[in-house]
Amino acid sequence: MKKIAYTILLLCIVNLSILATEHYNENYIQVKKPAMNNYGTEFCMGTATNPSGSTLQANSTGLLLDGQPVIPVMGEFHYSRFSDTEWRKELLKMKAGGINIIASYIFWIHHEETEGKYNWEGRRNLRKFIELCRELNLPFVLRIGPWCHGEVRNGGLPEWLVNSGIKLRSNNDAYLEKVHTWFTQLYNQLQGLMWKDGGPIIAVQIENEYGGSGEHLMTLKKMIQEIGFDTPLYTRTGWPQLSSPVPFGEILPLYGDYADGFWDRTIDEMPGEYGKSYLFRSFRNSTVIATEQLPKQSDKDNPDDVGYPYFTCELGGGMMTSYHRRIAIDPMDVFAMSLVRVGSGSNLPGYYMYHGGSNPAGEHTTLNEQQASNFTFHNDLPVKSYDFQAPLGEFGQINPHYHLLRRLHLFLQNFGSELATMVSYFPNNAPTDYNNDSVVRWNVRSNGESGYLFINNYHRLKTLAEKKNIQFTVDLPNEKIILPVKPITIPSGASFFMPFNMKLGDSNLVYSTAQPIAKMEQDKNITVVFAQNKNIPADFVFDDNGIIVEVPHTNIRKYNKRILIENVNTGTNAAIRIKQPDHTIITIILLDEMQSLTFWQGNLAGKGRFFLSTSELTFQQDELQIEDERKNKVSVAIYPTPTNLALNKKPLKGRVDGMFTRFDIPIQFQKPIRAKLIQLQKEILPLRDIKFGKAKVAEMPTNNDFKNAAQWKIVLSETLDAHRDIYLRIPYIGDVARIYKGNELLTDNFYNGKEFSIRLKCFVPVGKEELRIEILPLQKNSLIYYPPASLPDFNTQNYAIDLPQIEIIEKKCLTLHATQ
Repeated sequence: MKKIAYTILLLCIVNLSILATEHYNENYIQVKKPAMNNYGTEFCMGTATNPSGSTLQANSTGLLLDGQPVIPVMGEFHYSRFSDTEWRKELLKMKAGGINIIASYIFWIHHEETEGKYNWEGRRNLRKFIELCRELNLPFVLRIGPWCHGEVRNGGLPEWLVNSGIKLRSNNDAYLEKVHTWFTQLYNQLQGLMWKDGGPIIAVQIENEYGGSGEHLMTLKKMIQEIGFDTPLYTRTGWPQLSSPVPFGEILPLYGDYADGFWDRTIDEMPGEYGKSYLFRSFRNSTVIATEQLPKQSDKDNPDDVGYPYFTCELGGGMMTSYHRRIAIDPMDVFAMSLVRVGSGSNLPGYYMYHGGSNPAGEHTTLNEQQASNFTFHNDLPVKSYDFQAPLGEFGQINPHYHLLRRLHLFLQNFGSELATMVSYFPNNAPTDYNNDSVVRWNVRSNGESGYLFINNYHRLKTLAEKKNIQFTVDLPNEKIILPVKPITIPSGASFFMPFNMKLGDSNLVYSTAQPIAKMEQDKNITVVFAQNKNIPADFVFDDNGIIVEVPHTNIRKYNKRILIENVNTGTNAAIRIKQPDHTIITIILLDEMQSLTFWQGNLAGKGRFFLSTSELTFQQDELQIEDERKNKVSVAIYPTPTNLALNKKPLKGRVDGMFTRFDIPIQFQKPIRAKLIQLQKEILPLRDIKFGKAKVAEMPTNNDFKNAAQWKIVLSETLDAHRDIYLRIPYIGDVARIYKGNELLTDNFYNGKEFSIRLKCFVPVGKEELRIEILPLQKNSLIYYPPASLPDFNTQNYAIDLPQIEIIEKKCLTLHATQ
């Protein structure tokens, strides 16, 4: 009797809660049946069909692969800023992170520093890079400029062209003649690699951040088409607004946004409108990109934008440090901004940068953007480093937002075909002021029947209050959904989404407070992986349409022809198992927040599989590579289990870990490498006088200034070769640090409070006493923005400098072979 009474009481509470919320809920969105449009039939693009008959096209809402909507994820990786011997490994890392389109600028200055003398060797071997993309089934977007920016000297234009006196970036005949010669040389490297030829090149971006006449862009488009660049898509950056438009449908605008910018003229913290990056809104463009060179941009979309798909090419995957602005990016800065853009309607998240790198050596000059150059001289950037604080850093090191973004990307891979058709809706009380913390930041994407509810309670450099007693009302054309049944508290710093009316086989998931990551179908049975949102109980509500629900250790309640499953347990076992009327089974695995960030999905031995591992994983055919820092063992759990998994042809024995099979693999390391610091020179006073350069911001030190830097020799316990993968992590305090091998500058770092890292394998052989680090003092009250937390206690001095230690990290890579 007590149990029956409790059930009746619960149902009364649930129904009263629903009735009360229907009366008034400030978190309310009305969804309409999306209207069909004919935009896309007017697009004037290139050949959409490849030799196998596969088609790639764009319409007004997104990308269609063989006629089916998809949401790909694009990541920028500059081939010429990374060693060609490591390209394959890095592309596989990007692919494992959920990137399925590669983009890169083609920097003219990297290939023709001397007029008429072209360099396509080594890290500049573009054809080799794109052929590797084809081998790994990664489509490629060619961002050919001719002006690119990318924090390269002259924005990528060769020195000889800049100094020629020719009017640049215009329909000037002399300029167009030089560009035609360059584009022809470029095309000669790429013949046979276009989509129509069976190659991976699917798009060409024309110019970059161009605000002049659309006529010039059309001239460039016509030029590349006549040369032979025939691709399914032609694109441009959607910012800034053109002085005169391009004819509709000729060139797709792609958009961007950043959490902060090294380019701002001020040394204030997070100036301008960067805070709007964390608000759900229909505005596609950005008012904060390249403010040092562009006029103030309107926060109203261009009139034609609604006719184009909402694609991005420059969601900031991190941010560079310029000499005058030392921005430090938090992983959530990037993730929350990306989730907000997807929620707001983006059907192609594209990151700049997704993978960092290092500037190649120049023949005549260094190749970094700097105020001392004659063109694109707005900022001073490091001579070598282009780390960008990206998900994959300067040397391929994995940063925490790689894992956060992978979880989002896997969702888009698995569920993007449905999401791509869904329109974004926003509440009437959606905040327009990013300082407003009084309401929930949320929105909905829906096709009128099902959809996703996106929530962001994170803001860069600002703590948003937790939001208590929250429910949402989604008013669909044929029903009203209130979720969750019991109000929840949205934690400060949370950024997540929840599905509603999600079809799992023939079952309808009315809603869940957990978010889906991935799915797999085997013999008509479906396994779905969800992630519990941190500090939010994981509830699932299904329509009671004849299904049988099995849930261990969890209460199941029925109300209004629905089944409520509360506080579902996390772990590697089946959290929920549903038997459908046709006898097929839906299995739900629910991972907690930390487990979900160790979740991977990939093909191994001809079969799609789920993986759990804190190590770094890549997949290729029958190979599973596991990379980790020095540990006694690595561990990976796999579902479904391969028939055989071997290391060095020796079969590995697994153990049961819920639905997974876990393999624990011992690692044998060589004798540890040790490093000792020997100071060669203390800093020489007086301190250098930091002055404004010609762009009116603080000017970086010259080579001559480093004669007064503090210097240390880094003494290694043994000479390094390519067989050992050694990283140095350097927690220094100073203004600028440089690492040399003899007289060769390997990399440099503008201090922002984060560790300075270098991978020595990129520079082997490295002798025991070949390395040297030089550090200039960090000056008090300089003309430079530093994150407040990075500033030391200067005490009575007007400068600070410290190099307490160097941490040696060794990585080991194991290659396992699997059979199905």
